[in-house]
Amino acid sequence: MKANSRTQTFLREMRLPRAERAARRAERRAEDEMRRSRDNDETPERRAAALEAEARRQQHVSSGNIGPLP
Repeated sequence: MKANSRTQTFLREMRLPRAERAARRAERRAEDEMRRSRDNDETPERRAAALEAEARRQQHVSSGNIGPLP
């Protein structure tokens, strides 16, 4: 990200009518929220998958296997 991209975005948006500026801000907020939820490692689904994978690894090791999982 460029060091002055926020400034450029701000100046570019100041040219727009008020309603369009508000719409752009709302769109950016929505995209940021989608990005945060997509990239979040702490979602219940990802935690459940990690726990299941760890349980499988433990079961694989406790059964005497020392090689990689199939």
